[in-house]
Amino acid sequence: MPKKVIDVSSYQGTSVSYFKTFKDHGVDAAIVKLTEGTNYLNPKASAQVINAYKVFGSVGAYHFFHGNGVAEARYFLAWVKKFGLDKSTVLAIDVEASGLPYNTTPQVNVFLRYLINAGYKNVITYGSGSWFNSGRINRSQLVDKHIWVAAYGVSQPGVANANAWQYTDSFYGVDCSYDFHGSLSGSKVAAQPRYYKSLRLGLYEVTSSVWIYKKKNFSKASRSDQRLMKGSRMWAKAVKAGKITHLKLKYANGYISSNSDYVHRIYLKK
Repeated sequence: MPKKVIDVSSYQGTSVSYFKTFKDHGVDAAIVKLTEGTNYLNPKASAQVINAYKVFGSVGAYHFFHGNGVAEARYFLAWVKKFGLDKSTVLAIDVEASGLPYNTTPQVNVFLRYLINAGYKNVITYGSGSWFNSGRINRSQLVDKHIWVAAYGVSQPGVANANAWQYTDSFYGVDCSYDFHGSLSGSKVAAQPRYYKSLRLGLYEVTSSVWIYKKKNFSKASRSDQRLMKGSRMWAKAVKAGKITHLKLKYANGYISSNSDYVHRIYLKK
């Protein structure tokens, strides 16, 4: 069951009672707009961060991006630290400004790398489904593949394997999202690993280097001396391995883990 997450800015309320109302409506977490560009701070951010935390037990923060990766990341992170948000906090980059270049991915990566190098590794990139599908935000090139997709009036986010989906901008006056994997609500640390289980052929991309094994029953003896590095792509399908079923991916040159922390499925053949 996905968690529900609201995102708030200066247009929304700040009080404990305000956030409790959303908790009563089934909301699990909140993410607060802190900054925009290099000189805007949400004037309600302090109260929203404090009181959302009181109600939900955690809070995330996001930055509205205008294209200057290093300067904006530095400005955002300074306020993240001033508000006392530790390195477990979910930090999002909101990529939708009309003045951004068509291919905005390189500067998004600069922003993300700055946060990651500072120890804030729970990052996620927000954008509309059309931006992801057109390549304006190229997920395959992002240094962190977690994405938060905005798509309203539809039954699915429309982007394969989205981590979170902002499905409405009118949930009792706020934007509301489904968080599929804990990447937006901040609960992913406690989540159990997810394994791809489809027996159909699919296209997969490695997100963190994985060892190649000669046999489907992984062991030191069956491990080759080669790895598939981040960004590698292959056609593969899940196979049974001993008592544990469908937890290994078989491809042309051997077997790899199907753990979604290490591989991401791009496409599944019908």
